[in-house]
Amino acid sequence: MSTCKGTYKFKPLVFHPVRPRGNLKDGTPLPMPRSGHRIVCHGLSFYSFGGYNPKITTNEYLDDTWQRTHPLFQELWQFNTVNSTWTRIEGTGGMPEELASHSAVQLGPNMLVFGGTAMPFGDSSSDSAVCLSEDKLYVVGGTTGFQYSIDVHCLDLTQGVWQQLSPLVTHPHASPEERYRHEIVEYAGALYVFGGGRSDAACDLTHLPTFMLPERTWTSTHTRPDAHTGKYPLPRRCHVASKVNVYIHGGYDGVEAFADLWRLNLITFEWQKLPCKSPVPLYFHSAAVTEDGCMYMFGGVKNLEDNKRTARVTKVWLNVGKLRDICWEALCHYTPKLPSLPPSTLLQMGIPQYIVESLQHQTPAYG
Repeated sequence: MSTCKGTYKFKPLVFHPVRPRGNLKDGTPLPMPRSGHRIVCHGLSFYSFGGYNPKITTNEYLDDTWQRTHPLFQELWQFNTVNSTWTRIEGTGGMPEELASHSAVQLGPNMLVFGGTAMPFGDSSSDSAVCLSEDKLYVVGGTTGFQYSIDVHCLDLTQGVWQQLSPLVTHPHASPEERYRHEIVEYAGALYVFGGGRSDAACDLTHLPTFMLPERTWTSTHTRPDAHTGKYPLPRRCHVASKVNVYIHGGYDGVEAFADLWRLNLITFEWQKLPCKSPVPLYFHSAAVTEDGCMYMFGGVKNLEDNKRTARVTKVWLNVGKLRDICWEALCHYTPKLPSLPPSTLLQMGIPQYIVESLQHQTPAYG
C-alpha cells in the first residue's frame, strides 16, 4: 500500500481540507461548485441538497437535469465521511423546485427542507431560518424577495398543523429588525437569532433577538465578549451556525467575507474566538456536525470580486474525537488506499465491522 508523508497528529479546532472521491458508477462523480445549498448529517454521512451557480454554463456541465434547472442544482448528494466518497442519489417522487436559500434540518433518517427559491431565480425567496426541537419545527423571519419579516411560526410535526406564534400586530419597537440569511437555535424554551440582515446591511451579535416560547414575546439577550480579546464577532449574514454550544463560521457583511470560527456558551452567553480559520473566507456555504462532534463544511462563495464558488469539503473537530475515529483517521493517513480494499480483507486485518459496513453503505448512484 502507498503511504502518506508526515506524521499523523489528531488536532481539534484545526480546519482540514478533505480530498473527496467520486462514485464511478455515476457519470458526474463529484458535485459542482455551488452556494445556497444545505447539508445535514445522518450516521456516518452528510447529505447536500440544492444549490446555485450562475458561473457554470450548460456546456460545462452536460447533465440533463442541469440543462433544465440551471443555474439551480436539482440534486441530492451523499458524502460518506468514512471513505470521503460522494454519491449522487436517485430519488423517487417529485423533488422540490425550490433549490437555493432554503433551510434544512435532520429528523431521524429524514431531511426536512423548507422554503427557498425556484426559477425564475430571485423572483421569490423565503430565506427563513428554521430549527427543530423535539416534534416542533420553528421558522423565523425571511424574505419574499421584496419584503422582510421576523414572524415566528411553528409546525407541529405530529399533527401537521402550522401556528403563528408571534402576534399579528405588534408595537413598532416590540420586535427585532426584520431580516434574512440569519440562523436560529432553540435552547431552554427560547429561540435565539444569530446575525442576518438585508441586502445592504448585516445585524450585529452583541445582542441576540430572543423569542420566549412560553410567553410568545420578543426580548433581547446580551452576550459577553471574548475574555481574552474583549471582542465580539463582527456583524454578518449568510454564515452558518451549529448547536454544540453554538458555533458560527464565516459569513458576509456586505463588504467583507469571514473565515473565523466563534463559540457561544449558552449558559454564560460569552463569546470565544477560536484559534483557527478556514482556508478561505466563505459565505452562502453550509455546515453540519456529526454525532461525535466533527463539523463538515461544503461549498459556498469564496471570492468576493469574481463571485466564485467552491466545491471544497473541509472538516474541523470541535472537541476530542473518539479513539476509534482517531485510529481510523491515522490508518487512512498512512494507507490512503485502505478504504478501497475488499470487505473480507479489511475484516481479516481487524478493521471493525461498523467501519466495513459503512464503507459499503453507499446509496445507489444516480443514472
